[in-house]
Amino acid sequence: MNTFTTINTEYLRPSRTIETILVSKVNSSKVFFLYNYEGTSFRLFENHMDLIHFFQDKSESDFYFNRECDVDSFLSSVKLNQ
Repeated sequence: MNTFTTINTEYLRPSRTIETILVSKVNSSKVFFLYNYEGTSFRLFENHMDLIHFFQDKSESDFYFNRECDVDSFLSSVKLNQ
């Protein structure tokens, strides 16, 4: 099982944030970016450029969730490159 830690939170508005999350397991780790829209829509990005393109309406998120517990479940089991 992976462990994950929020290493930075940027507040766009009080109810909209971008979290930088470090996911790790043994000797592997990966950074994800999570856009939390009012606690009802969670978009997860595998890299910073995809996040920027999303806000420029040039692309969609890599993963989409309706509940925070689904994000947590995904991050705890996502395969990390070794």
